[in-house]
Amino acid sequence: MSKRTGREAILKAAQELFTTKGFAATTVRQVCETAGVTPPALYYHFGSKEGLFEAVVAEAVTLDDFCAALCDAVAAQKDPRDKLRAYVSTYLTHFPVQVLNPGLHLSHSTQPSQASLSQLGPGLQAIYELTREFLRDGMAIGAFRDVDVDTAASCIMGAVDSFVRARAYLNLENDVDRVTACVVNLFTRGLMAEAKDAL
Repeated sequence: MSKRTGREAILKAAQELFTTKGFAATTVRQVCETAGVTPPALYYHFGSKEGLFEAVVAEAVTLDDFCAALCDAVAAQKDPRDKLRAYVSTYLTHFPVQVLNPGLHLSHSTQPSQASLSQLGPGLQAIYELTREFLRDGMAIGAFRDVDVDTAASCIMGAVDSFVRARAYLNLENDVDRVTACVVNLFTRGLMAEAKDAL
């Protein structure tokens, strides 16, 4: 087995074990047996179990492709309502639910690992900024009324994210078109320029 193949086998085995058993319950021996390597190979490539966990998180916990798909979907639309519709639909269909697996976030006890926080933070910030941007754009042209952009962006992200988490944690599959229509309807009615109450 080549060094590269051995490293990839270790990463694959570790990701499978960390996501199913968690960091604490996964042993170096289990990873090595699953990967078909010896412990020295694991230590050569990753230095320690903690180093292996950080490498798995760096590879598996990423929102880069998702953020790109979300930005592309929103950018392809001109009308603010269509931007919101594209945002919700893409969020529901493209969010990588594997990043929500607790085994990739909890390295010790119930404390999130710094590696997973570092991986997710920039992606979540980019999604939040995209949401704020299309809300501001809609307000600028009068399609949406003036609202607190930060609060509205958090509400939209939270609503859509709740469906993603229900799929990840409860195996609940919702009709994407129906959910998209519902969320878009709910928020566009609240964001309509002629609405009187402030968000």
